[in-house]
Parts: sequence; C-alpha cells; structure tokens
Amino acid sequence: MTQLRPSKTAFKGRTAGRLAAVQALFQIEQSQASSSSVVLEFLNHRLKDPTENRVKIDTTFFSKLTEGAWTLHQRSDEVIEGALKTGWSLDRIESVTRAILRAALYEILETQTDSSVIIDEYLNITRKFFDDREVAFVNGILNTIATKIRNVSSAEGF
Repeated sequence: MTQLRPSKTAFKGRTAGRLAAVQALFQIEQSQASSSSVVLEFLNHRLKDPTENRVKIDTTFFSKLTEGAWTLHQRSDEVIEGALKTGWSLDRIESVTRAILRAALYEILETQTDSSVIIDEYLNITRKFFDDREVAFVNGILNTIATKIRNVSSAEGF
C-alpha cells in the first residue's frame, strides 16, 4: 500500500475515521476479505492506541462508512466510471484512489453532510498519499459526481 506522507496535524474523530475507512476499503479490495472481518481487525488491532489501549477515532462512524461504502461499491463504481473521461476505466485508477472515491461517494449519497465538506475531507486524505496531480483528479471526479447526485431529486434515484 502507498505510504502515508507526514503531516503537521493529526487527524481526529470523524476525519481519522474517514482515513481508516479508506485504508480498510483498500484492504478489503486487495485481500478479498469480508468488510465485517476487516472492520473487526481495525477495531481490535489497528485503531488502538498502544500506550492507552483505547481507540482514537470515531469507531461508529468508521464502521458505518466502511461497511456502507463496501456494500455500495459496485453501484458506486458505475457512478465513478460515468464521471471518467472517455477511454478511462475504473481499473486504470490506483487502488487507494478507488477507496477514496468509494468512501466519499458513500458519504455524498448517504449523509446530509454538505458536499463541499465531504470533498474537502477526502482531498486532505488524498494529500496524505499522493501529490497535487492525484488530488486534482479526485477533486474533479468528486465535484462532478456531487453536482450530479445532489442536484438530482432522491425520487430519481442513483
């Protein structure tokens, strides 16, 4: 997996939950393990503070985001592919970027959080893994999708 870049400030709460969900989604795709087993692994081992033995993130949010994004990933992938330039397919997108897009799309679809907040959060996460070029790519895809989804009435579906 791509190494995290150092940051001046640590992620907290829901933001840390988003980062962990992206990592969990990456692991689910790579290992073909069930989302519930990966969530349990994260909760029991990866998200604990070894010095205080307590979880440092919003674990409820992390679990809901990871499970929900993976449950919807096939539908989400279709939406993401629809936002790509002609000739591009989802397999051309780096796997961490796919995880970022899937998590963000789940939040855009399933929460009332403002799209600009969601996009900003995932751009910050993208910066942890990639340079500005990938950040711009994720920004373009998420803006296209958010505009399309949030401007379509819920009666029309996704």
